[in-house]
Amino acid sequence: MSKSTEELKKQIRPASTWRKPWLYLALIVVLALLVIATLQVPAIETRARNLYSTIYYRLNPPTENVFGPAQQGTVSSQVIATLTAMAPSATPEATATQAETVQETSLPTEIPLATATAFPVPASFVLDGMGLEYQTFNNCGPANLSMNLTYWGWPTEQSVTEAGLKTHKDDRNVMLQEMQAYTEANTNLKGLIRFGGDMEVIKALLSGGFPVLLERGHTDEEDGWMGHYSIVTAYDDNTQTVQIPDTLLGMMSMNYADLEKDWAHFDGIYLVVYRPEQEESVLTLLGEDADPVKNLERTLSKVEARTLQVSGQDLFFAWYSKGSVLVEMGNYVEAAQAYDQAFAVYSQLDPGLRPWRITWYQVGPYLAYYYSGRYQDSLNLAEQTIANTSFPSLPETWYWGGQSALMLGDKTTAEKYFRKALEFYPNWDLALQGLAQAES
Repeated sequence: MSKSTEELKKQIRPASTWRKPWLYLALIVVLALLVIATLQVPAIETRARNLYSTIYYRLNPPTENVFGPAQQGTVSSQVIATLTAMAPSATPEATATQAETVQETSLPTEIPLATATAFPVPASFVLDGMGLEYQTFNNCGPANLSMNLTYWGWPTEQSVTEAGLKTHKDDRNVMLQEMQAYTEANTNLKGLIRFGGDMEVIKALLSGGFPVLLERGHTDEEDGWMGHYSIVTAYDDNTQTVQIPDTLLGMMSMNYADLEKDWAHFDGIYLVVYRPEQEESVLTLLGEDADPVKNLERTLSKVEARTLQVSGQDLFFAWYSKGSVLVEMGNYVEAAQAYDQAFAVYSQLDPGLRPWRITWYQVGPYLAYYYSGRYQDSLNLAEQTIANTSFPSLPETWYWGGQSALMLGDKTTAEKYFRKALEFYPNWDLALQGLAQAES
């Protein structure tokens, strides 16, 4: 029997290598390894992450999501009183002398010690000696602290401060309180934090020889509103401008009004770093704000006045700041009510003006709602913050979501949240304690 035409063709034509499935599998593995290796290059990794975030936010527009508190007035006064009594009390420092010094060394003498400056302050002043260190991706906090410590004779760089400040490489925010703690644990310098800062504070401290590290709002044309750190090193009443060696934008000038407007987005918070022997000078320059209790009272009066003077986005920040200051004072019930007002204003803003990243930087609403017994509001806010974030490296948000779920009796959700908190903040005592409760 003669062979068919097809059988003859098979004998003549050799089997194709590409018909073998294992080759495709090997090719996929090789390509995957190449992609992984490529992403290890920092610049390429950053671009890839930015591209992912762009796509994520395009598909999940964060400005379209509006948090609406649902538990206003639903918790009894007796429950509120009990919870507030259980909450951690506000413990502002009496002076900066209580910080632990873990490293003793002689300080360089190139920078003269500051002395109390008589008022009125000079009409202009330039503080010499502050360098400029451009930040790497999402690293303005460590970069600014690095510049500040180097100014005071502790040469460092942002990769060093980043390792000590960030709980995870993707940590979304480093707070000034963390910078203060890092400074006092790793140098023999001191750090003092106050609220309600304005140009008068800047003039007093700068002319006394102290840089002012502050947190302010910054609006990017493409990415919208976000938090940003700046060190003010000069001011001039004639031009009404300050000078800032900005880690993102380079050497820049900013007028007084714009600085105070952006600074108000963060309650006018600022950090002053100084040598131990300069403490009396710093406190003298601060005047009434040297007392942390009076400082909070004065700041509260300022933000309350602002709620009657501004509108739109500025009104949102004014109410939010009132809530944050009240949290600092340990008044959680009134703080929750202030945040309710802030979120009500937020819902009325044009979506393009909504500062949806606010809870990355200021976590006061979680504390206010939690310690007012409004666990569902606290959990809902945490859920929305996480859903709005392409890389939710927000251990505080995960933690408070876990705590709230635990109080609601949802141990499954609580366990999930605590584990995510530990993913972004390994070995965090509070998250470990919460996880143990969720698993019990």
